[in-house]
Amino acid sequence: MMRRDAEREVSVHPEEQASLGPAAFLALRAEEEPWLPECFVPPPDFDRISDPRRSVVLFGDPGSGKTAVHRMLETISLGTDGKPFRLLVHWKPALPISVAEAGLDWVKAMVGHILDACADALIHHLAGYPQDYQKAPPWAQARFIWFIHRYTRGNPMLRWGPLVEGDSPGAPLVRQILSGPVDDILYADAPPEYVISELVSALKALEMDGIWILTDGLEGWAEMAFDRLCAGLKAFLSTLSLFDPFGLIYKICLPSELEPALSHAGGLARARRRVEGIHIRWDSPTLRRLVERRLSLAFGREPFPLEELCTAAGLPEWLEKVGGTSPREWLDQVAGLVEYYTTHSRNRPIDEDIWKRLRLQRPPRLYLDDERRRVIVGGRCVNLEDLPAKAYEMLLYLYQRSGAVVTKAELYFRIYRGLDRIPRPGDKEYEAPKEYTGLIDTNLWRLRQAIEPDPSAPVLLVTRRGHGVVLQARW
Repeated sequence: MMRRDAEREVSVHPEEQASLGPAAFLALRAEEEPWLPECFVPPPDFDRISDPRRSVVLFGDPGSGKTAVHRMLETISLGTDGKPFRLLVHWKPALPISVAEAGLDWVKAMVGHILDACADALIHHLAGYPQDYQKAPPWAQARFIWFIHRYTRGNPMLRWGPLVEGDSPGAPLVRQILSGPVDDILYADAPPEYVISELVSALKALEMDGIWILTDGLEGWAEMAFDRLCAGLKAFLSTLSLFDPFGLIYKICLPSELEPALSHAGGLARARRRVEGIHIRWDSPTLRRLVERRLSLAFGREPFPLEELCTAAGLPEWLEKVGGTSPREWLDQVAGLVEYYTTHSRNRPIDEDIWKRLRLQRPPRLYLDDERRRVIVGGRCVNLEDLPAKAYEMLLYLYQRSGAVVTKAELYFRIYRGLDRIPRPGDKEYEAPKEYTGLIDTNLWRLRQAIEPDPSAPVLLVTRRGHGVVLQARW
């Protein structure tokens, strides 16, 4: 079947856009943005990711846009009338009980889960478009009935009974499918590739060009059960036969932490003729287009250059430094500007003085991972290799007290001296501020050089004159 033009149509015309205002920058979570297709800008590798002939394992960090890509893979699978022209199947692998359990038996169980998910997607599609089923030839109808009955986990009548209730146009068809005779199309233990081939051939009678298995949202499991998830995915991806049936395509979004282990899976290397591993990457020009498209959606005006929002000469460099290659962090840094522009600017671009004040109010997100001894600032990972041990301990101490003012005396006596209290004049451990202020200032300078996007104008590690310092860590 010919490739559809809709597969490259990932945005709407400007005149169709609605003005969302600051809400366009509020959630920054693709699953909470129903209007995402109106402002989506594809990453540079989107053509490879969305290739209908090839399965893809897409790796990316949090905030890299994996879920947005996942949603757009659904969008480009819809015709101009909104009807899918391929069967879209949402599936998440179950974790093996242990690393040792992630073998062939577990893979076979996952195949059963996938076939069940296909039956789920199929009966919901037929319920939504019953006229397509009625137009299909008898041999295709027989395969749909057989597949739904044979591969639904549990009792089909009980499982899909809710689709029969009510007066929806598809309810009579679902009732017919669940109560009618079932013909044996294949023998009971037919290999999964044979089963999928039968289903794909029947889908073509509905003018559907195959099946996409879509997987996303595994970050939580990657944190809590990394070894089991990694072992299971290795076993699954290394089973080449899962990718052999023509018309069955996997689009799997995974956390980047899994990439090194899965890239070296022995069986996966053999599967690469049908499976491509891609790390989602963004460049600054594309990220700027992404921001400006969302600005157009926010204010209902196309185009909306960044300069119309803010004239600060340093803003583009700031976005590159803070946002790195993360769409979420680029958008997060613009969100405060959009809110101010909406409520105060009255359509006049924000100047540099106001921008510097706003970035102090909304500093980049900061996350310290003590176990891995790394700091994430916005969209960049900070190199701490050259940071002295005591300076790192100061950073950890400040991070654990984010938002609170910490005195230099507290940093010196608790971190450098290891005391559980700050001694007073006359105490044996007491030292005058002139004895340690230079040491603390030097290490604060080192910390700012490491974590601040612009060390000359700190927004993360800020001095409260006469009181101490505060680490402004947004999560």
